[in-house]
Amino acid sequence: MRLRPYQKRDAAVIAGWSTDERTHALWCANLIPFPAAAEEFHAYARRAEEEYGNNGFTALKDDGTPVGYFRLGINPDTDSGFLGFVIIDGKERGKGCGEQMLRLAVRYAFEIAGLHSVALNVFDCNRAAEGLYRKLGFREAERTPECFAFQEEKWGRIRMELVVAEV
Repeated sequence: MRLRPYQKRDAAVIAGWSTDERTHALWCANLIPFPAAAEEFHAYARRAEEEYGNNGFTALKDDGTPVGYFRLGINPDTDSGFLGFVIIDGKERGKGCGEQMLRLAVRYAFEIAGLHSVALNVFDCNRAAEGLYRKLGFREAERTPECFAFQEEKWGRIRMELVVAEV
């Protein structure tokens, strides 16, 4: 697997990974309408880059097929980063692709960007993602209960952090 900067042509593929409303909400907190259209995803990705400095990365299989995506925002004042919009192609989940992509993301953040910490948010009902983040060394830094409504559910948000000394 390798990472490369997100490209506009990735938008249709990435938007297609969000196949049901719940998974979509877990991924993007409904910041992009469901079903996600390529144009909407690309517009959001560009806005996030322009307004917040978040850069998108696409994870590719060895044959060049996109398999994952995430954004990384960097705060130079604190030497910290924030991962967001982490998603893996549903056909590739459970095969280690998410772990491999996130290991590369963390390596990029610490070794190339020179960050001291990286944080992310995960909804408390997304046990699989939370478990993966813990496996990679992320630790809970803050918990906000019932801060997001999805249909009849109330989800809490867990902010997790990984510090370079812990890697």
